[in-house]
Amino acid sequence: MKKDEQNKQETQPVTTGKRKQKRVAKTASLVVVIALAVGAIVGLSVALHFSREQIEADARYRQNMENVYSRSYYNLLDGANDIDATMSKFVVANSPEKRQALLYEIWGASALASDNLSAFEGDGENVQKVAKFINQLGDYSLSLAKKLSDGKELSQNEIATFNDLRPVATALKDALRRINGEIENGKAFVELNGEFENGFSAFSEPGFNYPEMIYDGPFSDAVEVREAKALINLPEINDAEGRTIVLRLFPNARNVEFVGKYESKIPTYNYSFTQDGIPAYIQLSAKGGKVINYTLSAPTAEDGETVAQNGKTALEFAKRLGYENMEVVWSATANGYTFVNLAPVADDIILYPDLVKVKITADGNVVGFDSVHYQYNHVPRTLPRPTISVDTARKSVSDDAIGGRLALIPQDETKETLCYEFELSDGGNYFIYVDALTGKEAEIFFVVDGEQGETLI
Repeated sequence: MKKDEQNKQETQPVTTGKRKQKRVAKTASLVVVIALAVGAIVGLSVALHFSREQIEADARYRQNMENVYSRSYYNLLDGANDIDATMSKFVVANSPEKRQALLYEIWGASALASDNLSAFEGDGENVQKVAKFINQLGDYSLSLAKKLSDGKELSQNEIATFNDLRPVATALKDALRRINGEIENGKAFVELNGEFENGFSAFSEPGFNYPEMIYDGPFSDAVEVREAKALINLPEINDAEGRTIVLRLFPNARNVEFVGKYESKIPTYNYSFTQDGIPAYIQLSAKGGKVINYTLSAPTAEDGETVAQNGKTALEFAKRLGYENMEVVWSATANGYTFVNLAPVADDIILYPDLVKVKITADGNVVGFDSVHYQYNHVPRTLPRPTISVDTARKSVSDDAIGGRLALIPQDETKETLCYEFELSDGGNYFIYVDALTGKEAEIFFVVDGEQGETLI
């Protein structure tokens, strides 16, 4: 018995020690499992945080790229429209001086179109053919303009070749409008992918050719660099000051976020924000913090404001942003939107170089604002007084022309001309400008139907 009890006493501590070891092991394992779980949760939280930041960064990048593509596309469309309309003006122009001026306009519009086409980085065959046509048209127009400036006459063959290019210019304009249909249907530019290349498929069709252009002079696609005159003497702002400006101009703005500085010809600070839950995007000039572009992603209504009401809305919005003494000089409606052009008026003279553009929905929401022309051209001016009367100027145009208001118009990158403005309906609607100092025909604008209704180009 004693021996058995002794054996029990000897073995008991051993059993108890093993159980303690097992409990310690289980506890240690549990601690490790909990630690791993906590670590996993923390790691997951960190991953989700950086994932969310990446998603937001991607969204900002996507929005920035969309804005770049949008600006380049609409500049390209403007260039194509200008080319097409100016070539039509060339047909009705009578004087060598006016023909020369129109040829320079086509050269400039071609340079603009070429510059903006390159933003899409399209290397497909169709885009290359479009680029080739635009560049050759611009260079050919420049060579003809230089020939006229030397006092030489254009040959019948040169004029015929130029006129044969008109259908190609029209095809380019139509191709860009078809692409615009995709955008109007809600597709983003960054989603177009190969559709931009396919939009120019007509240029690859076997029967689509344009005449060879023989001209002197090297190939040139440079766009003249201009300085924004209205911003020259204004102080630089920073991104924090820009945010303050956004909140001052739009008191209802929420979630104002600085999305980067855009180093364009007019450097801008760019911000995204919401107004009543609707996404908005704005560009402020790095000099002075002036509103260069504004976009609100609000849909339009089917019915609503009249053109007159929208004109008033445009004037009020422009004044709120600091653009005063403006007048509605053009408006058109299309697809539920009204497009209003404003220009300053000084001494009853319309200052067309200082144009501001406003886009408004049918229910009266301003969804677009563009002051680029204003920033390039607006300066204090001492304008000359006319040396000829409006009646004398009227003799330079058709007897059917009406109007005769004074207007300052841009004729190239550096020249502005004081003119009398006349309107003429003759196989189309024209605005004709007669130099108020010389009595010579200075400019012709042609009214065309476009994606944004009637436009003056």
